[in-house]
Amino acid sequence: MSNPLKVVDISQPTASISGPLLEAARQQGFLFVDGHDFSQEEVDALFALSKRFFTETPEDVKNQYAIKSNNIGYTHFTNEQLDPRKAWDFKEAFNFGNINFKTGTFNQDDAAFNGRARTPEDHENAVPEMFEAHRELISQTSRKLHATAMRILQVMSQGLEVEDPDFFTKKHRPDQASGCVFRMLRYPLIRSDAVDADSYDATIRAGAHTDYGSLTLLFQREGQQGLQLQTGDCEKDAQQGWTEVPFVGSQHKGLAPPLVVNFGDLLSYWTNGVLKSTLHRVKFSPGETRELDRYSIVFFVHPEHATELVPVPSKLVAEHSKGKPATTITAAEHLQERLRATYASEA
Repeated sequence: MSNPLKVVDISQPTASISGPLLEAARQQGFLFVDGHDFSQEEVDALFALSKRFFTETPEDVKNQYAIKSNNIGYTHFTNEQLDPRKAWDFKEAFNFGNINFKTGTFNQDDAAFNGRARTPEDHENAVPEMFEAHRELISQTSRKLHATAMRILQVMSQGLEVEDPDFFTKKHRPDQASGCVFRMLRYPLIRSDAVDADSYDATIRAGAHTDYGSLTLLFQREGQQGLQLQTGDCEKDAQQGWTEVPFVGSQHKGLAPPLVVNFGDLLSYWTNGVLKSTLHRVKFSPGETRELDRYSIVFFVHPEHATELVPVPSKLVAEHSKGKPATTITAAEHLQERLRATYASEA
C-alpha cells in the first residue's frame, strides 16, 4: 500500500521541516512524524500492557473505573458515539488524565488539580491494579509524548511565522491543568461467522469524527491498520471518499514506527481554519485484519484550560479571518462542549 501522507522527521533542524509540516497541516491535516524519542521496546511494552488490561481484567472490575465528566477512566463497548448519524462505536478504552508532565503524576485528585471543590464523582488517584503496577511506564510515556507534541508545536509556530516561537508551548505548560489525555484503545475482532459481519455498522469501529484538541499523536501496530481519513465526497460515495493510513517504518534504527499525527478542531479554530482538522474513522477491512483485535495508543493534546481561543498572532492566520467572534471561549469550554456531544447518552 502506498503512503498518501507526508513523513516529517522532527529530529532535523526546525528551518528545514517547518514548511513541510505546515503544508501537511493545511492540505491533509494528517502526517507521519519520525525522529521521535520512542524505542521499539518501549512501544512494545505499552501495547503488551494494553492487551493484558483489556483481555485479562474482568468486566466488573473495568466498570468500577467508568469514565466520568472529567474524561478519565474506562469506556465500555458502545459508550461513545463519535458519528451521531451511525451506530455506537464498538470499542473499549482507558483514559489517563490530569497529567502533570513535570512530575509524571496522573489521575490525581481531580479537584486539587483543577483548583475547585470536590464532588462525589471526582477520582482520587483511581486506576486499576494492573496500571498501578506500571505507573512508571505510563508516566514516562505521557511525559515523552507531551515533549514530542511541544516540538511539533514549536515547528508549527515557525511555519506560521508567529513572532514568538514559544507561542503555543507557553499555552501548553507541562504542570498546568488541561484536557490532555493518554489513551489505550482496543477494537475487538469481528468473527467471520458473525451474522452481520459485513454490514456497514459492523465494520465501522469508530465513527467518522474530528478530534477535539490541538494535536493527536497515535501509535498503531503493523498488521492492525484501519484508520482512514476523508479525502473525497463521502456523501456521494461512502466507500471511495476515504483513504487508509498505512503502516510505515522508521528511518532511524531502533526507533518505533513514526507517530500518526493529526490536527484537531481547537487548533483549526485557533488559526481561523488555516490548519485542517480532517474527518477520520476506524474501519475494519475485509480479510485477515477483520479477525484480529486492533490496538492503538493515543495522546490527545489540549492547551491549558484557561487559554482564551483568540486568533493566533500570525499574518497567515489574519488573512483567513472571518471577523471577530461574538464571544471568546476558553479551551476548557471548547472541550466540554465536544464531550457532552460524544457522551450524550450518559447524561
